[in-house]
Amino acid sequence: MKTLPKLCAALLCGVFTTAAYSETQVPNSGTSVETCFSYTHTCGAMVTRLIQRAKKRIWLAGYGFTSNQIAQAIKEAHARGVKVHLVLDASNETAKYSRATFLANAGVDIKINHRYAIMHHKFIIVDGAVGFGSMNFTQGGDTKNAENFNIFRQEPKLVKVYEDEFSRLYKESEPYRSRVGHEKRRRKS
Repeated sequence: MKTLPKLCAALLCGVFTTAAYSETQVPNSGTSVETCFSYTHTCGAMVTRLIQRAKKRIWLAGYGFTSNQIAQAIKEAHARGVKVHLVLDASNETAKYSRATFLANAGVDIKINHRYAIMHHKFIIVDGAVGFGSMNFTQGGDTKNAENFNIFRQEPKLVKVYEDEFSRLYKESEPYRSRVGHEKRRRKS
């Protein structure tokens, strides 16, 4: 789903569709969805609360990653034993304000995806929940832009679709190495 109207239509019809896999998922009756619009709420706080409640795992795939709040919550989760894996766009190797180095220095497993011109995903899996939307994990996405973010709970089939996508991205990505102040590495063709 690329837009909120499609998400709303899917919820009203009782069906989830995912373009990448052309699968249709029928939601469970116990599914809950927490939705945030950045111009009325702080979506970063919603994502942070999700991370703070993590017990087993956090898998995050993101394009921009400059949020201090989200990075700190991930660092704290890692320190308490939560298994954390991030796949970020290649721009995070050279971006001045990327929080990738902060997390890598804390021992968080970070991989960088060079496969695409832009690895533009914005999703997070925390234990049995999955969150996604238009918001990058950035200060601007949280406080300056008109963005959305949605967290689905009790929806294991949808979580599985995102687990598969994260695993695919993770396998094709390389370990993070900060290149701030250095030439950008060429993307793979």
